[in-house]
Amino acid sequence: MMNRRRSLAALAALATLLLAGGVLPARAADPFYLELLRDGSHAYDRGDFAVAARTLRLACFGMLDDPKALAACLARLALAQDKASDLDGFRDTFVRLTEVEERFQGYSQADLPAEVRAALEQKLAARIPAPTLNSSPQAFRKLAPRPATAAPVQATEKPAGKPAKTQPKDVPQPVAAPPAQPAAAMPAPPPGPRPLSDEEKGKLAMVRKLLGEPGSKSKELQQAFQIAQEAAAAHPESAEAQRLAGEAAYRISRWSDAAAYLQKGGGLPDSEPELIFYLAVSLFESGNSQGAAAALRRALPNLQRTPFIDAYARKILGQ
Repeated sequence: MMNRRRSLAALAALATLLLAGGVLPARAADPFYLELLRDGSHAYDRGDFAVAARTLRLACFGMLDDPKALAACLARLALAQDKASDLDGFRDTFVRLTEVEERFQGYSQADLPAEVRAALEQKLAARIPAPTLNSSPQAFRKLAPRPATAAPVQATEKPAGKPAKTQPKDVPQPVAAPPAQPAAAMPAPPPGPRPLSDEEKGKLAMVRKLLGEPGSKSKELQQAFQIAQEAAAAHPESAEAQRLAGEAAYRISRWSDAAAYLQKGGGLPDSEPELIFYLAVSLFESGNSQGAAAALRRALPNLQRTPFIDAYARKILGQ
């Protein structure tokens, strides 16, 4: 009965916290939740990862008053979710970690054993897309791999001399044109595509800036997607607008939208291996494994391999 009362009290505190939109002043966690934290850690150590994840999730509720303790609990929860193959839960826990770090530097200042911190950061580098890490607080931004630079293409020398002329064996003879008929009145051709206005170009430049800055936050990325989406709808012929909308959708994990936009505008050239990789991930997460494999095979020769890329290569290609 006492444990139940404590659980109800914790849930009430959590509801108050969520409505207030913040974290309460730091204070020691209730022994009930400290016991849950120990139980969850013991379950993890003995390999019972599903039980560990459930127990640690409850334990984290009792750490809401202390950002450092909350971050330490969330770190252990993320590791348990990863071991339990709960990728969605892992990503949700990462979002909570970034919020605690952004507002209170809870993760940076958390009392975490070095091996736990190292294990978590290794999993984050492998599981979280590099653009998402780049838009996170510095503690997680440092985990994103540096973008690969394409190798310069060397021009091949042409052999000296004039190429030999070849004469086709059968040259088709021109066919006499039929007598000209009176020309019928032809309808006026439809108007061509409207070029991007200066205002639209400025908005797309802002989208490129938001996508290129490592410190872009989730709200800013949402705004970038909305702007690029409007430009892509107004200019379906603009490859730039389609690709920016696709990259912005990828950055906020809107997989179906990302796959659709990245395949518009004439497709992606081989000189854009990162965008092709984004397409492969988006197709895979949308359920199109065959299309994802084809796109990933195009991207890999021009990409620098990272733990994140290797993780998707194993999932998509079975490598």
